[in-house]
Amino acid sequence: MTPSSALDPENVVHTDTSKMGDSGELQKPHVCIVGAGIAGLRCAAVLLEKAVQVTMLEARNRIGGRICQSDGLGYSVDLGPQWIHTSGSNPLLHIAAETNTVVHTWNGKSQIYDENGQLVDSAKADQFSDLVWELVGEAIKYSEENGDQIPETQSLSDFFVTRAAELFPDRPEDQSLLLNMSQMWGAYVGHPPDKQSLRFAWMEKCCVGDEVIVTSTYGAILEKIAEVPILSADIQFNKLVVGIETQDDARDKNSQVFVRTDDGCKQSFDEVILTTPLGWLKRNKSAFSPALPPQLSRAIDNISVGYLEKVYITFPSAFWLDSSADSTEDSFPGYTNFLSPRHSPETNPSHWPQEAYNLAAFAVPHKHPTLLFYLYGDCSQSLVALSSPSPSNHQTHHPILHPSSAGTSHPLYPFFLPYIALLPHYSPTSPACVPSRILNTTWQLDALAGNGSYVNFQVPVKDAAGDVRCMREGMGATRKVWLAGEHTSPFEECGTATGAFLAGEEVGERILKMLGLGR
Repeated sequence: MTPSSALDPENVVHTDTSKMGDSGELQKPHVCIVGAGIAGLRCAAVLLEKAVQVTMLEARNRIGGRICQSDGLGYSVDLGPQWIHTSGSNPLLHIAAETNTVVHTWNGKSQIYDENGQLVDSAKADQFSDLVWELVGEAIKYSEENGDQIPETQSLSDFFVTRAAELFPDRPEDQSLLLNMSQMWGAYVGHPPDKQSLRFAWMEKCCVGDEVIVTSTYGAILEKIAEVPILSADIQFNKLVVGIETQDDARDKNSQVFVRTDDGCKQSFDEVILTTPLGWLKRNKSAFSPALPPQLSRAIDNISVGYLEKVYITFPSAFWLDSSADSTEDSFPGYTNFLSPRHSPETNPSHWPQEAYNLAAFAVPHKHPTLLFYLYGDCSQSLVALSSPSPSNHQTHHPILHPSSAGTSHPLYPFFLPYIALLPHYSPTSPACVPSRILNTTWQLDALAGNGSYVNFQVPVKDAAGDVRCMREGMGATRKVWLAGEHTSPFEECGTATGAFLAGEEVGERILKMLGLGR
């Protein structure tokens, strides 16, 4: 029997954890879920369907975790997840339809500015955009087919360098354009492609499928997922977990797991599921007694956390659109990329590429004169530090919204001005071109979010797939402590809200089987 199969519920004798109460009645198994994000809520719903007693300990004063909104722009926007992959049977897509959540499909048009701020010919921009995605698909297929034969130090960027030279052997300018455009991968995984492991590129496969952006926010989706837990679970807010005490043979002894919170409370449970983000696990290993098993501890260390952040910049009107165009016509490129800019050395000496989405393309009433920029890697870290000199409180997540209503007073305005100024119809004297508000996320400062966005797989990780499997197994079969979240999700949805939903569902079903309550 292999170590992994030894932890499979199929290979463990089911223990009846039901107990007799003082009145002689059979008591329900009592399960604790740490975290009321999407993984925890889905897990709770699965358990509650079988009449398991569920207590949820949530450190914030709300449900949702990284799914949350802000009305700081004068309308509601998602600070966390905002996209839904449409390939395959995605449960969140079904919930979106059920809740009348409004989604938008981009028009496929790109607007690309080169290093000098010159607009790339639209036909060439579209051609190279398609080529970038074609090569990402090639890299993923190469990763699937060659696996361990790929050096652990080889990155997705290395793959692009090789293919660019093969495709354009005598055209260095086209090689440069392709490599610059390939940097857009960073806005999907939270780090640039020179950090992305080529060996495990296949684990980011979900990024190359079709997808839609949610325009009416994830709010209704979250409410639907939370319906059953809100009705039937004991959800305790402002409960920051600081200790989890169990035994190596807790399953064999049918002993309890004890959970301590920062308010001095200590509660006991039959099973405990941690749906805390991977970054939280990395920083809170000391909370576990006994210490985490070495293999699990290494797996937590080996998988990386991305630094994806958002910056919303809204204007009095969408000045970049052609005023003569039909207001319902979606003709302006949905996506704009400023490639490794060298025309803004004072504010961007590292030439970090910038990319933005046109939210004025949305249908009414979700149509707004707003540009959404995505930041990642070193650029993200630098701008978060610039916008927020002091870390936020660990129990709340407050994105930085400058007190003044004038976006020009926001500390990030000077950084983005050189790119805003390149857009069509921009005039420094026009009030329409002056931001009214700027809102940026600071997930890296949020300890409850794990000080980052979501998992990615960076060089030189040796066995990312094995590490994810190890985290999926957790310690449930022995210590009665389980892990769930986007970091334990099915490989095709790692790092996504859908992945977190599926991970919570899967661990809930495993616990039911362990308790003899499974289907």
